[in-house]
Amino acid sequence: MLQKLAHPVTSYSLVAVQFACIAVLLWFEPWLNFTTWLIPQLLGITLGLWAVATMHLGHFNIVPDPMPDSKLVTTGPYRWIRHPMYSSLLLFFLPTLVHSESPFIWVCYGILVIDLIVKLQYEEKLLNKAFHDYHLYQSRTKRLIPYLF
Repeated sequence: MLQKLAHPVTSYSLVAVQFACIAVLLWFEPWLNFTTWLIPQLLGITLGLWAVATMHLGHFNIVPDPMPDSKLVTTGPYRWIRHPMYSSLLLFFLPTLVHSESPFIWVCYGILVIDLIVKLQYEEKLLNKAFHDYHLYQSRTKRLIPYLF
């Protein structure tokens, strides 16, 4: 079943920027650095896989728009943070940022951070419309970093 996106240009643009930044970071900088920075990358991968596994099969969505028959997930990493997949991306690419001397990579990571924040704000507006109790979930969780933000 195809879903009707609230604002298709907005939804696909946010995803396009996200994937462009990911592609640049993977292409131009080494990843899975075999140093102490491997730990954040492994944590990022683990968090991302845990978040996907917690989602109900068939309800994973690449665009920020909730699917018509979706249910609010509040278990697994969603118990503490509302956007663990976004957190996992930022955590995974953090060592790339730290090791890079290229301003281009710093700008790209910054664009990724801004894009994900804009995307989560847009997504939360849609989730508030889709789930009448979403505001309660928001009041007891953080967006990206448990107990902080």
